[in-house]
Amino acid sequence: YVDYQCPYCEQFETANESQIGQWVKAGVATLEVHPIAILDNSSLGNKYSTRAANATACVANYDSNNFYAVNTALFANQPAESTPGMSDKQLISILKGAGSSSSTISSCITSQQFKGWVKAATDRVVNGKFSGVANPAVAFKGTPSVFVNGAQYPGALTDAAAFASFVETQATAAG
Repeated sequence: YVDYQCPYCEQFETANESQIGQWVKAGVATLEVHPIAILDNSSLGNKYSTRAANATACVANYDSNNFYAVNTALFANQPAESTPGMSDKQLISILKGAGSSSSTISSCITSQQFKGWVKAATDRVVNGKFSGVANPAVAFKGTPSVFVNGAQYPGALTDAAAFASFVETQATAAG
């Protein structure tokens, strides 16, 4: 569960993106990214979190093969909290640089086609309704919230070795 304006999400992404990408590419892991928008108030009225989550939903819906590249690109170009965030034009440019560009995606972004979906997803998570977790009583503490086979990762976000060990332990436990 990520918010594209969350600096902790960016730290997790920077530390773990390479190994996650390798696992997915090798077919030994399936990645589910759940974009939510809890930091809209940190973008000075721009609602960057909602608009970035909407942009990723546009890509997931219309160009799913480029989703991972777009996810990585958004974190690599993340605006700082308490700044206006990016415009739709800037978001579209970042997506294009990540290999995802079409008039359908641009229109989806500017119309905020998935804005309602982003709000519903955010509300579910904030109210403790995570998808596919081992313990349904898990409380939302913030982003990122990372789960492997339903178990929440408890370690340091920037410790790639600890995360890899956690993933291996969960994979072994799952058989």
